[in-house]
Amino acid sequence: MAGLRIVKFTWLAIIFYHNLNLISANYVCKEKDYIGYCQNFGSCETLKDRSLTWEMLDNKDCRKSGLIGMIICCPRMKYVRRPSRITTTSTTTKKYNFWPHSYEYKPPNNSPTHDDRNHNAFHQKDFHPYGLSLLNQNCGKVNDVRVAHAVNAVLGEFPWMAILLDARMEPLCGGSVITERFVLTAAHCITDHLHLVRLGEHRRSTKEDCFGGICQRYLDFGIDPLQRPVVHPEFETKNHRKDIALIKLNTTINFVSYPHIQPICLSIKSIEHQLTPGDDLVLAGWGLKENDRPVDTLQKGMLKLETLDRCKQVYPRFTIDNSKLCIRASAWNSVSCRGDSGGPLFRKAKYQRFGYIRYHYIQVGLVSLGYGRKCGDLTTEPFMYENVTDSSVWLTHALYNAS
Repeated sequence: MAGLRIVKFTWLAIIFYHNLNLISANYVCKEKDYIGYCQNFGSCETLKDRSLTWEMLDNKDCRKSGLIGMIICCPRMKYVRRPSRITTTSTTTKKYNFWPHSYEYKPPNNSPTHDDRNHNAFHQKDFHPYGLSLLNQNCGKVNDVRVAHAVNAVLGEFPWMAILLDARMEPLCGGSVITERFVLTAAHCITDHLHLVRLGEHRRSTKEDCFGGICQRYLDFGIDPLQRPVVHPEFETKNHRKDIALIKLNTTINFVSYPHIQPICLSIKSIEHQLTPGDDLVLAGWGLKENDRPVDTLQKGMLKLETLDRCKQVYPRFTIDNSKLCIRASAWNSVSCRGDSGGPLFRKAKYQRFGYIRYHYIQVGLVSLGYGRKCGDLTTEPFMYENVTDSSVWLTHALYNAS
């Protein structure tokens, strides 16, 4: 009998110790009126009756946890505080029609004006919290629209690059991976000829690319049959205004199984919105180099931000506002011409994680408009790119709607 009591006591001690370890392994977090643990919103029983908000996703303790997903500070006991009354005024609601269904999206009241230096004065509350949570935090790893006067990219240097292919497996446009299911591209690239999206490509003439004994193969993804590509509702074919679109793939990308395919970051924080003329930017893509010579290997080029007034002089026929970026050649004399439409324009930015300063790439634009002349002949003239940051709020709502 005494032996049985000892066994029971031993098991109770083991269970208690195990549970203690589970509790201590959680990340403790603090809100204004409670203390809790960082965990996924869907598994938080004490908040199951509440709707997810941006404020819930913006807990400073949980941001440091490194956890991925809709991570919030979950109270240790039932959360009963009533939300304060908020006085609102009537606003104009714009209906964006997406197939197969639609949703209501209210444009932010603080939409940037043409005179805003940094173009994008959005507040975090304007973003859709669920759409925002889909964007991977482990993104942008630093490891006639093509790159002219460019150099070859290193294998795996830009793992978010995408090629849009037609039924003959010929390239139509470029694009970029932004989530495990979505690719960002230009709206004018969405045509009936779009057939597949190729990811993990480097040298187009080979099925497998190798460097230092490490080899990788490209993967082809179809378009989700239940969700056709989502084009920005304000896209204008005449002047390519709001030339931006989302493509939902027919299956999920496994970033762990295929490390040579990874997402790029988007500009979703106020400090990331700040661009000034002269800033260095990177363009990558396949296409024609100077003299219309075909390119087999992924190219990269350095560009610089120019003032919008400069592009207004060069493109008098187009309506140019903050939905565009004016870009000029840099030291490498890289320019855009007709080729990798929809390809990403990005920059290197600093961020802090676990107390350390790190770098990642943030996509700020995509290839949209340029002179329809010969590649490499217009290095002194600027080109217009779509300002992705200007549509970042819409993107989070579109991601939510199409998911």
